[in-house]
Amino acid sequence: MFESIGWLEIFTLLVVALIVIGPERLPGLIEDIRAAIFAARRAIDNAKKELNGELGAEFEEFRKPIEQVASYTRMGPRAAITKALFDGDEEFLDDFDPRKMMQDDPRRPATRPAPKPTPNPTQQQPPNNDGGDSGDGGRPGGFSWADIT
Repeated sequence: MFESIGWLEIFTLLVVALIVIGPERLPGLIEDIRAAIFAARRAIDNAKKELNGELGAEFEEFRKPIEQVASYTRMGPRAAITKALFDGDEEFLDDFDPRKMMQDDPRRPATRPAPKPTPNPTQQQPPNNDGGDSGDGGRPGGFSWADIT
């Protein structure tokens, strides 16, 4: 009933009630609120029993489709599609499962080949810029600060 209310909020309400109402009348007020909550619960339960007793058979017609919709909302998308289209038979959808298709792929080798050792690449020397603003430094295809700015 009070899932969204934390202990800090309840404590704050009690402190405010203690300040506003006073310590003399607070226990009586809490008992009155408790009695009102129990009376409301009893009244709701009695109303449910009366409706189920008088109209129980007629409500069954409405209850079944509502329960079916509620069961669909609790399901995931795969289970809902399977239940609605295939009457709960998941074997049909398993044929289209990509993980299963990859496991059953005959073209795929059973074991992976060992990785080939890669030769160590030689480290390239950074371009040597003499500080001249001649553009490419006299080398064709060289680096130029003019290209950046």
